[in-house]
Amino acid sequence: MLNENAVGGNLDGYRERLTNFSNEFDVGLFIYIVKRSLIWIVLCILLALAAAYIYLRYTAPTYESRALLQLSQSNNAQKVLKVGDVMDDNGLVSDVELLRSKFFQARALADLPLQVSYFFKGQILTKQLYKDEYLEVSALDVLDESVRGVPVTFEPQESGQLKLSYTVGGKPFTSVHPIGRPTATPHFRCVFRTGPGTHPPPSDGGMSYFVINDPRTLVQQYASQIAVAVADANAKTIAIGCKDHNALLARDITQAMADAFIRYDVERRSQSAESILRFIESQKDTVFQQLRESELRMQDFKRENRVADFQQLAPLLLERTNEYENELLKLRIEDNLLDEVERTVKGSPTEMDVYRLIPLLVGTSYEQTLQGLINTLQTLLQEREKLVYEVKPDNVNVRTLDGQIDIQQRLIMESIGNMRKRLASRAHDYETRIGEYESRFKDLPEKELAYGRIARLFDVNEKYYTQLLEKDIEYRISRAGFVSDNRVLESAVAAFTPISPDRSLVLFSYLLTGVIAGFLIVLVRYILHDNITSLNDIAKLSNASIGMLGMVPKYKKEIPVSQLLVDKNPKSLIAESFRSVRTNLQFVDNSPGPKVIAVTSTISGEGKTFVAINLAGIISFSGKRVIVIDLDMRKPKIHLGFGVENIRGMSTMLINRDRAEDCVQHSSLKGLDFITAGPIPPNPSELIIGPRMATILEELKRTYDVIVIDTPPVGLVTDGISIIQSADVPIYIFRSDYSKKAFVHNVDRLMNENKITRLSAVLNGVDVDRNKYGYNYGYGYGYGYGYGYGYGYYEDRSRTERRKKSWTSRLFGRA
Repeated sequence: MLNENAVGGNLDGYRERLTNFSNEFDVGLFIYIVKRSLIWIVLCILLALAAAYIYLRYTAPTYESRALLQLSQSNNAQKVLKVGDVMDDNGLVSDVELLRSKFFQARALADLPLQVSYFFKGQILTKQLYKDEYLEVSALDVLDESVRGVPVTFEPQESGQLKLSYTVGGKPFTSVHPIGRPTATPHFRCVFRTGPGTHPPPSDGGMSYFVINDPRTLVQQYASQIAVAVADANAKTIAIGCKDHNALLARDITQAMADAFIRYDVERRSQSAESILRFIESQKDTVFQQLRESELRMQDFKRENRVADFQQLAPLLLERTNEYENELLKLRIEDNLLDEVERTVKGSPTEMDVYRLIPLLVGTSYEQTLQGLINTLQTLLQEREKLVYEVKPDNVNVRTLDGQIDIQQRLIMESIGNMRKRLASRAHDYETRIGEYESRFKDLPEKELAYGRIARLFDVNEKYYTQLLEKDIEYRISRAGFVSDNRVLESAVAAFTPISPDRSLVLFSYLLTGVIAGFLIVLVRYILHDNITSLNDIAKLSNASIGMLGMVPKYKKEIPVSQLLVDKNPKSLIAESFRSVRTNLQFVDNSPGPKVIAVTSTISGEGKTFVAINLAGIISFSGKRVIVIDLDMRKPKIHLGFGVENIRGMSTMLINRDRAEDCVQHSSLKGLDFITAGPIPPNPSELIIGPRMATILEELKRTYDVIVIDTPPVGLVTDGISIIQSADVPIYIFRSDYSKKAFVHNVDRLMNENKITRLSAVLNGVDVDRNKYGYNYGYGYGYGYGYGYGYGYYEDRSRTERRKKSWTSRLFGRA
């Protein structure tokens, strides 16, 4: 009967509390719930601290090492000779990208002793041993590449040898090897030596092993740990950092990156000068041979014609034709340069060296035309070089780049062909002009003209050869004078203070999480709290339709079931509260004659039997004769409260087996008697609503002034409804922090359906130490029942005591 209404009432109560949470925040209730939840809050904090300890204990620390590079370069010889800048300079950003590339990182890692990595695996953590390993693998020769990346465990033997165990391709291998002498396994040859570690690896609860690294895998592993960024663009500084679980390894990787960049920068910036010098060397031999042939022809001509000096012949011809010959010389040089470019571009992508082409084009007439094409080709070659390092040559991306390179080569070759046509056209034009001048002097002796042609050819070859010799010397001096001013402003140091985990941050965050979790528990309990806590709750939920007789404070000690307490300490707060209820009963029914007080509740455990016994006891203190009747025959407790047996009682009286005088028992209080429930009958409802019940009550009224009836809970069974209807003072018991707010709606329904108009409520088990507002709110609703002097005094005094307490004492005081 109660279940559906109670469930619906609970859901409505949760929705209402969620809706009005911000508007009706109950400070007293919240503090009370905090006090009741202190153990959960402390448990959340302790669990958070335990989780933080476990995290800090079993998380490998991460160390970081940093180095600072400053980029700058100078060439003192270049300044002295006033030679153009032939060194390739791609700027700060390109250097950063170079440092980030796997190609460069592989060069740096190759300088470190990382061909073999050593580890010690504990029960949870695995530690990499770097420069403190017990065992060292040297003179390594890998016979089978499948062994790379495979953990090879080793155990020192008492004989001084080493036992190896590993698995390759699903097949285990175990062997014993000497230390200090060359040895071999089916997959690798090496020499095992004692490392710099001072103690052998522990054998209990741990395992030592080494791994033969794959260079590609090694680069992939450390690439994510290396960070390169521009520190200051104006100062041209680059910051290099590395994070690792080993502080020494992080330092060495960072320093290796810085040192490798210094070396690589010198090599890279010298490539342009080397390219020019190789071109000059190749041209020197050819031009020297042409010069030698011209010189021999001149000597032969003079010897044959017996002419010593032809300098005075045709001076005007020579003057006019010199400038055209100079132009022809320039065209020849440019044609030779085009030959060099064509030979280079025709090469395969793997053999092509385009770095030396750009300096060759400086100052030529087709510099602007070819430089862009060659730069694009250079970019494609660089991308292919980096990609080939990461993937196989037959990869789709590599083939795509090869196609793009081939297209770029054809574009360059077509451009060179067009340029050669233009050069040939210009050369033909110059030769035509020279021929015109020569035809004008056809009357000159043929020998002078022949000598002039030989002399011009000799002068051209001599001048070209001299220029090559000068440039060769200049660029050799320039190359020798180049010194990189790139420097390491801050060298990498081993930082033994980990950057993570941050102990303070971890402890704070976990502690904060624990506090938040505890607060959420309190908040959830507050939101889901659906128990009646004060008379104010009953007044609000019933719209003041239920009269308030008072409240009974919570007993601080453990008490037996339904024990009579008012006689133990008549001046206690509980006795005062029952006196206040007794006083308020006068406002319910003050007519003369015996009175029947029926006490009920919604469910068992709300304290109706306790209230019935002690209310009867406090009424008997006023000189009235009172009898307590136990009609809760399904779950009788009156006999337990008075400490007697339940042999006979109401059940035997209702079936006319026993008389009233035989079942009435006397308590320790004068004027207080009681009748137990008797043996539990199979049909208590029929017995209670039978005519015998009314007869018994009439008999008792002739002897007693007040009859207090302990009825069954009306929320579970309907046995006691008839008694409630006929009672002079029906009392409904609620228990603080136990009875649900939906029970109030059950009372309203009970009153409306059964025409009960004088039902009053008593709130049992109130915690007076809780800072709860509204204890005296609503007195005066219903029939205008108010507290008597006694309980009003108690309430004022307790509020005064609570005002003296601070909020911290109320929070951490006894709940």
